[in-house]
Amino acid sequence: MDQSFGKPQSSPSSESINKKYLGLGNAHSKIILMGEHSVVYDYPAIAIPFKTCQVKVKITPSAFTYSTIDCPYFKGRFDQAPAHLNNLKMALKLTLDSKHLPHYPLHIEILSEIPQERGMGSSAAVSVALIRAVCDYYGKSIKDYHLRMITNEAEVIAHQSTSGIDTLVTSSNRSIIYRKSQQARDFELDLQAYLVVADSGQAGQTKLAVNHVAQLRKSKAAFVNSAMETIGSFVSQAFLAIRKKDPVELGRLMTYNHYYLNQLGVSNASLDHIVNAAWLAGSLGAKLTGGGMGGCVIALAHDQTHAQLIAESMEQAGAEKTWLLNLSKANQAKESHHV
Repeated sequence: MDQSFGKPQSSPSSESINKKYLGLGNAHSKIILMGEHSVVYDYPAIAIPFKTCQVKVKITPSAFTYSTIDCPYFKGRFDQAPAHLNNLKMALKLTLDSKHLPHYPLHIEILSEIPQERGMGSSAAVSVALIRAVCDYYGKSIKDYHLRMITNEAEVIAHQSTSGIDTLVTSSNRSIIYRKSQQARDFELDLQAYLVVADSGQAGQTKLAVNHVAQLRKSKAAFVNSAMETIGSFVSQAFLAIRKKDPVELGRLMTYNHYYLNQLGVSNASLDHIVNAAWLAGSLGAKLTGGGMGGCVIALAHDQTHAQLIAESMEQAGAEKTWLLNLSKANQAKESHHV
């Protein structure tokens, strides 16, 4: 998709953008806590915001007669950016057009801590941050529903289809329980526990994993259907455990969830090795998160000291990077940090 901003226009007035000639936007990543793959077959899934990994977008006037972009994957004319950035071109165009804003030449700078292709909602988070930065640059507000509508359109460009989970969670501070046939419900996550997130160093392969399960279902329908129903039941039980503030039960269900994902063939030896290391370090539960066949592993810990020990064990087992997330509402904001 090629997008040109045409001839340069006069500098924007203070009425059309803020006086600083600067737009800032940010968003955070997301983690699927429970329900990978079964969500495709209309069972529930739980997703939580992961603020430890964030993306920031800064917009300033372009020094040229065309828009430019500076990000980890490309630096240069925005209209000549590679195809994998078409989602951002769409997000920018829809934001400007829907807000009836002039297409001034812009310089877009993207700083992201979110690893790509790890099931952490990287593409949605960048779109959310970009849309917010554009609106900030022009001094315009944007309602949540409008932000999510544009992000979902961009996500279709990035992934060909979208469940909407990434958009919802990367643009919100609330956790959600999601089901395809129902409206997503947000809820407050407040547990006396820590979540350890470990990057396996392998790119997740969500499309391949989803197609694998679909093919397996054709040959072993009873097995796959039973597994999906069971995982769906685990998710419902996990939601009750969260409501009851019971991290021990949640951890047990996470472990069961991983066992079924393993049986479906969407885990691999590297992920299983990291999961096993978390179990041996005494985690309350551990599992892959996201589509699988690479990506990340999560583990539940009693407290920060316990979480750090688990993180070290996961790194020794091959994880490239680990993060901690305090699941206690009172401390989430101030204690979420990188190990």
